[in-house]
Amino acid sequence: MTEPILQIDNLSVSFATRAGAIAAVTDFSCTVAPGEAMGLVGESGCGKSTVALAIMRDLGRCGRITGGSIRFRGEDLVTADAARLRALRGNKIAMVYQEPMASLNPAMRIGAQLVEAPMLHEGLSRAAAARRALEMLRAVRLPDPERMMTAWPHQISGGQQQRVVIAMALLSKPDLLLMDEPTTALDVTVEAGVVDLVKDLADRFGVSMLFISHNLGLVLETCDRVTVMYAGEAVETGAIADVFDRMRHPYTQGLFRSIPLPGADRDSRPLVAIPGQPPLPQERPQGCAFAPRCAHFQAGRCDSGAVAMTPAPGARHVARCLRHGEIDWAAPPAVEARAPAAPPGAVALRVEGLSKRYAVTANALFGARETRTVKAVEAVSFEAREAETVAIVGESGCGKSTLAKVLLGLETADAGSVKLGDLEIGALAVGARGAATVSRIQMVF
Repeated sequence: MTEPILQIDNLSVSFATRAGAIAAVTDFSCTVAPGEAMGLVGESGCGKSTVALAIMRDLGRCGRITGGSIRFRGEDLVTADAARLRALRGNKIAMVYQEPMASLNPAMRIGAQLVEAPMLHEGLSRAAAARRALEMLRAVRLPDPERMMTAWPHQISGGQQQRVVIAMALLSKPDLLLMDEPTTALDVTVEAGVVDLVKDLADRFGVSMLFISHNLGLVLETCDRVTVMYAGEAVETGAIADVFDRMRHPYTQGLFRSIPLPGADRDSRPLVAIPGQPPLPQERPQGCAFAPRCAHFQAGRCDSGAVAMTPAPGARHVARCLRHGEIDWAAPPAVEARAPAAPPGAVALRVEGLSKRYAVTANALFGARETRTVKAVEAVSFEAREAETVAIVGESGCGKSTLAKVLLGLETADAGSVKLGDLEIGALAVGARGAATVSRIQMVF
């Protein structure tokens, strides 16, 4: 059998607090084969990012690996010294963080940041490193790579920043790429482009990946295998097809049932939320950590002692559930009967031909007089009735938030009409509306 790129066995990580050491990850195991993409999914706070930081040995002053091993190409990273870790980080093991600006120095041009890794790890000259950086910017499909090399991070979009960070991670041709929710801050269209890019680069460069996400759809598109985490533990691991089609842990099933599917009928496939909340690290229950939220819980059995991973249907498919061979996984979820939806009533809000424009002066700080007009919202019309929900969707910069500000009175309309009931409010700033009108339209930011 081919030696895995990454093999984690029984990893435990704790953090020192004023209340004592708190375990963030317990008994976690995972294997990534050469050229394989492993997804790591679960709710926020389940320990996904902690696993990635433990691989990088970047847990800060309070974090400590308290048990288990992390082997990269057979070498135990837990016992590696600082010099060896410096040689591996950014060279053989690279990481892409959730927020691209956390990886980019705002005071350095992009090209200067890109050339650092190959110069440091491979001893390339600045010119040779710059040539490689330019090639990688083309590989991640950035427009005008030459200009990108001289740009500052703030001069490019969030999607372009993330592509730069991916290029930076791949510059030294790493064997393992850790991606910690790399698309969370991006628009859905930009997200799709980054996911497509990641798949293409993995094929071209033969990089093994650990792809951390709470988005199961992204993992389905990107990964070969998946590990589901809950409360610091791996609760199910297997090939994408096995875990998605033949899941054998109630938490995995709960994740799938709580995801809206495009085109799904909300009556025939209602969303079913997982009841309760994940336990705090210092308050994990005895036995199965998911037991307090599980519909299949059996007292005296599920809470009697530690639950080990056991084989499930499929190759290398395991689940941390004592009852996974007894549960009817095809049974529909128990859903409380919902009251019939109230029929839409009278029109509560009517927007007709709404426009909002901004005059922008070029180089206004230096006394320039040239101005141009930015059309933030142009000729928008819709109506919302009582007992009705209207969705406003679109990419960043399309005018959604500006429209909301006009409705609230934080901005006023330049053209068109906004009627709240029979009251025209489009030209009224919030200070001129009066308390009764302001209370009728509120916003959650």
